[in-house]
Amino acid sequence: MQRRIQIREARQEELTEIENLVKTAYREFQPLMPAEAWSRWMENISESLGAPQGILLVAEARGKLAGAVKFYPDAGQAHQGQWPAGAGAIRMLAVSPASRGRGYGVRLTEACLHLARELQIGVIFLYTGTFMAAARHLYEKLGFKRAPEFDRNPGPIAYRLDL
Repeated sequence: MQRRIQIREARQEELTEIENLVKTAYREFQPLMPAEAWSRWMENISESLGAPQGILLVAEARGKLAGAVKFYPDAGQAHQGQWPAGAGAIRMLAVSPASRGRGYGVRLTEACLHLARELQIGVIFLYTGTFMAAARHLYEKLGFKRAPEFDRNPGPIAYRLDL
């Protein structure tokens, strides 16, 4: 029996739960970072999730949140660098460890792409870590291509999808 996955906009009262979900999903990467970098990343997640810019989407199954992503119709509002004007951006795609492997990440990313197409956005950008193999695989499977001209050194690597 296939589980029904609902992708929808997050509600204000869910922000604490979403923040916990995202931070728990990323916790596996903590040993790969210096303590100060990890602390800054967690602070940035809190700030970004609570900021009014962008559209925060969640994946819900059986009344429980399983994943989240933030889509920015204006990539400049993602505060991640100098994306070209007119581009959109995806940030903080996260699926709870207990819910991985069930298609939530794909569905959340596809929802962002659907919004971008509706808004007639021609290109989507995102950053991910070199150590995030599952995320890179997901993005590449959906057609994203590396955009090394936007890489941050040291730091995350850039991907783009032309719609």
